[in-house]
Amino acid sequence: MTILKKLNSFKLKLTGLILSGSFFLTNRVFGQIGPITDGGIELKNPLGQNSIINIINNVLTYLIYISFPILALMILIAGFQIMTAQDNPEKIKKGKTTITYAVIGFIIILISKGSVLIILNIIK
Repeated sequence: MTILKKLNSFKLKLTGLILSGSFFLTNRVFGQIGPITDGGIELKNPLGQNSIINIINNVLTYLIYISFPILALMILIAGFQIMTAQDNPEKIKKGKTTITYAVIGFIIILISKGSVLIILNIIK
């Protein structure tokens, strides 16, 4: 049993050594760490943006791309809830509430994107 523990410990140390070496090698090869200048290392900005407003704008853009299919899916689910209600007023109300909340959420996303664009125009 102790031989297995020693072997596992050796495998763990070897794996850590390989992973740390490959991290530094891939960063140098793929350009994540820039050229060495004046004895220091220049790091590139991974976000590609310099202000938080631009970063929020990019995140909200992707959120809008995701929200269209989610809105369509929620409306389909609510329609299914209403169709299968069989004259049960509670289930019909639940379907209508689902549609209402889906549309309200989508409007909130659109308003947030618009407000970020207004802030960007004011700042620039």
